[in-house]
Amino acid sequence: MEGIHLSDVTPPKFLKKIKGIIFDCDGVLISSFEANKWYYNWFKTNFGLPVMDADEERFVHAHTVFQSLKHVMPEEYYEEALELRKLPELAKALDYISLEDGLLKLLEWLRNNKIRMAINTNRTDSLSAVLHKFGVESFFAPTVTSTLLPNPKPHPDGVHYILDKWGMKREDVVYIGDTWVDEKCACSAGVDFWAYGNPKLNGSIYINDYWVLKNLLEKAKNNVWTECL
Repeated sequence: MEGIHLSDVTPPKFLKKIKGIIFDCDGVLISSFEANKWYYNWFKTNFGLPVMDADEERFVHAHTVFQSLKHVMPEEYYEEALELRKLPELAKALDYISLEDGLLKLLEWLRNNKIRMAINTNRTDSLSAVLHKFGVESFFAPTVTSTLLPNPKPHPDGVHYILDKWGMKREDVVYIGDTWVDEKCACSAGVDFWAYGNPKLNGSIYINDYWVLKNLLEKAKNNVWTECL
């Protein structure tokens, strides 16, 4: 069954009562497709290789840096490429990142209404720099990166870790993501999946606009959720 595509006329009854939201990072909190292209093409051109094709661009947007470098670089260059990750000049990738429109107001509303927020991402040590750039570090706890636990997404370890930290059941939360990796992660963990900006995914809800989501959550809390008390 196809999920609900949120719009200004969506009845708030379609939004279940939630206690927490788990966010992916790239493509959900931030617009970073161009940043990822710049970053991995830097490695390609540095080794005299052609820039990524469309399939490679999609791959690096969803996977860890280790998986991505292994995917786009010849095996003989992989270890050297890992070492080059430490170069300060690669921080320039942050210049290509922007916060998703309407996200900040949504985060503020969630915090004001005591709905917990966490991140489950396949980024590594770059997550803290991304959050600091936009001043949104305080909204999220915990933040799960690909190196925190033994198994990165799509394995459900990150979701289980967050639920344990929050002391919540899986039905208390939703997972917002934009790739099949997020969809599979949420499904494996038994958590409701809300797809952001990607109608091709199998989500119970499809979000294209955070302003619309915030307004519907507000209506649901003030009307639908209060009836359940």
